Amino acid sequence: MDELDKDELSLDELGVTQKERIEMPHSRSPTPNTNRDRSHRSNRKRSRDRSSERRQKASRSSHKDRRRDRSRSSSRHRDSAADSARIYAPSDVAVELGSGSVNMARLDKRAVEWLQSKINEQVSSKISDIEEIVHERVKSAKVEMEKRLRQQIEAELKEEMENIHRREKESQERCNAMERALETKIKELEKAERKLNDERLEMLESKRRYEEERIELEKQRENVKKTEQQSILNKGGLMREKIRLSFGK
Repeated sequence: MDELDKDELSLDELGVTQKERIEMPHSRSPTPNTNRDRSHRSNRKRSRDRSSERRQKASRSSHKDRRRDRSRSSSRHRDSAADSARIYAPSDVAVELGSGSVNMARLDKRAVEWLQSKINEQVSSKISDIEEIVHERVKSAKVEMEKRLRQQIEAELKEEMENIHRREKESQERCNAMERALETKIKELEKAERKLNDERLEMLESKRRYEEERIELEKQRENVKKTEQQSILNKGGLMREKIRLSFGK
């Protein structure tokens, strides 16, 4: 049946129609082209058979490998189950008991107690070692935490100092600007004061001149008054001419 299917496939691959398949067995004198087609089909059939055999061999080998892996896995599970049922003693206990593994079901009470004491000693030793390791790790973690905390504090202090210096610089600049503005105001006030003093001196000088002019005008008015009185007296005849005496003539 498989061979027939393969022949059918080969004919399909070669492009032979159903009519040609029916007519092919009745052809009594095959042509050279038909012989070549048959040889070609036989070669393709042999190559497919070989490839099918290789695939079957590969499939059988893969099945064998999977069965072997499953058997190994099951054996490992059985071994682990058997190992879990046993208690492996330390080296010194194994030497004293004369075996690398101890089955608790086969030991008497004294051996079990002795073995439990040994196990407790080993566990205590391991616990002390673990505590020491934990202590060392905690100590190193504490040192590392202190280091990181110190670095963080130093970074924060550095940032705070930078902010303080920056604010101090800004305050100093503002103070300098205020001082410059104050100096400018003082200079302006001094200039205004000098100007006021100059104006005051000018006013005093003007006052002095005005006072001198007033005194001069007062004198002139007194003189005019006296002159007027004298002229009035002269006009009234109240004054006589002086008697002139001459001797020796």
